[in-house]
Amino acid sequence: MNQWRRIMPGVFENLPLSGCLNSGSESNADEPTLLEKLSLIPFHTKKTHSFDAWKHKGKETWWQEIMEYADGAYNHPFITLLGGVGTGKTRLAWTIAWAWLNKGWSVLYYQVEELLDALREGYSRWEKGDAEGYHVVLRHAQNTKLLILDDFGAEHGTLWAKAKLDQIVDYRYVHQKPLIATTNLTLEQLSERIADRLSEGTLIQLMGESFRINKGKSIPKARK
Repeated sequence: MNQWRRIMPGVFENLPLSGCLNSGSESNADEPTLLEKLSLIPFHTKKTHSFDAWKHKGKETWWQEIMEYADGAYNHPFITLLGGVGTGKTRLAWTIAWAWLNKGWSVLYYQVEELLDALREGYSRWEKGDAEGYHVVLRHAQNTKLLILDDFGAEHGTLWAKAKLDQIVDYRYVHQKPLIATTNLTLEQLSERIADRLSEGTLIQLMGESFRINKGKSIPKARK
């Protein structure tokens, strides 16, 4: 028997991967389910972002811990992926996300700045009388089974933005809800409260050459 859990108005997780989770009445592997749409992860990455496709599968020191997390087993619900631009942080986060979505578990992905934009837009609608707009975005971010916040530190650092991020991260910390954060910065460069919360979880440093460069065509060296 499946356990139904409300993640936002009219949306529940842990239902069979057909029917209520799909936009149509029948399951279609070529069409995203409702949970997949709500995850905000590009649907085409379902085929390209898998652990089977990972270039150095099993060779990284963090591999076993990531595989356990992808299976829903973890010592701490927070994972932070650190590394320079193009080192595969978002790819790894999406790969974990698809493992969760394939189990019928809810996931929500946002670049941090896009989440703040959605909250600002929702707040503006709330001020104009839309009672749900702002709170739907906030509660979805708080209550989805796995939240992925990409590119911490790239957002505009207003007091309002810091307060909203603190609110979401703190809520998930207090309620022990899984969070994957990515950043190009060190924890010391993030806000003190968020850095403190993230530091209690698993920290994974992704090293090596740019993943994006390796995936693309070779780039000619500049002439001296």
